[in-house]
Amino acid sequence: MFEKRYKSHHDVKEIINKLTTKKIVTPFSFNKILNEIPEDKEAGIYVHTPYCDKICSFCNMNRKQVTENLDDYVNYLCKEFEKYGKKRYVQSKEITTIFFGGGTPTIYKEHQLEKILSNLIKNFNISANCEFTFETTLHNLTLKKLAIMEKYGVNRLSIGIQTFSNRGRKLLNRTYEQEKVIERIKEIQENFKGLICIDIIYNYLDESLEEIENDAKIVCKLGVDSVSFYSLMIHEGSNLSKALNENKLNFNYQLYRDKELHHTFLEKTLNNGYKLLEHTKITNGKDEYRYIKNINSFSDLFAIGVGAGGRVKNIEYFNLNKLITFYAKDSDFKYRVKKLSGILQYPEVSLSEIRNLTGDNIYPEILKLLQEFKKSKYIEFFEDSFKYTIDGIFWGNSIVASLVRKMIELKR
Repeated sequence: MFEKRYKSHHDVKEIINKLTTKKIVTPFSFNKILNEIPEDKEAGIYVHTPYCDKICSFCNMNRKQVTENLDDYVNYLCKEFEKYGKKRYVQSKEITTIFFGGGTPTIYKEHQLEKILSNLIKNFNISANCEFTFETTLHNLTLKKLAIMEKYGVNRLSIGIQTFSNRGRKLLNRTYEQEKVIERIKEIQENFKGLICIDIIYNYLDESLEEIENDAKIVCKLGVDSVSFYSLMIHEGSNLSKALNENKLNFNYQLYRDKELHHTFLEKTLNNGYKLLEHTKITNGKDEYRYIKNINSFSDLFAIGVGAGGRVKNIEYFNLNKLITFYAKDSDFKYRVKKLSGILQYPEVSLSEIRNLTGDNIYPEILKLLQEFKKSKYIEFFEDSFKYTIDGIFWGNSIVASLVRKMIELKR
């Protein structure tokens, strides 16, 4: 039914941006909003660290291998916290989710980490039950850093494991072998009161069923609080892409194999107490992942740091560097298309919400498309909702792409 499997919500975002126009706006328009009183109270913060001490072979993110002292960047972040904290709009907001991404945010030295976090807390009104996440690797997260983070409210770790397979870890340029990885996760669990969340990549080069089954088995045995699981995406600019282009490695992607590995991992974890949180994430019930809910609902997200992207009302912005930020304004229609893509990420979707976003004129055609997905056994209808089947979860972002395309097509 689909010509291509889209593996991530980022793929859907690219489709929306390609098929709809955006209006470039000036920093003046953005700063004007920041001096207003907001209509609602909740907001999130995203802080980007564009540095790593080791580059994963599959990564093409906005980061570089650190070769210098990061004091200048630490001071820059603290000045940004202070700048935002003085704005009327920000002062009226209660921060309910904070996400430190990268790069590797635990690359900072202990005193630098303390300075960053103390300045963050000082300049924002942070909710008592704020979800506060740090992305991290295992090799640079010391127990001292962990204590500092917890002292300032960090209550969720997102650890880039990718696989427990020794062969897979070598291919993906990960530190430590399986035994040490498990040992370190257990050590963190013993010394951290918050949630432990990990990433798993499947269908890396020549991955066997035994390897993905073992990843699922270890996940369940460790009892981590959630897992983001993705089929390997080979991006231009990554070391893995370069090796493939130079014929140093070979990867013959097969869709049936992608599906087989996906279903194996998902079925084994769902049968051992986990449940689906969104297309590419499972949880043991403890992790709410409020940050992704902020992203999917297109709520206010204050973006701080080089390479950080965020949103205030209907203006999205991206910090190209310390001096230049790019701003773009969504039309009401584009905003509704994006909201539709957001609600479609979850395992159960309200038909009433879809109708509210598409409008009465477009909704009947959207419903027809959903009925086609039902015939293909990708979804199941209920009274005023539908749920994805396991095949539907696999094709989830392709389903979302089809629906947003249809909405855009019918608007023209």
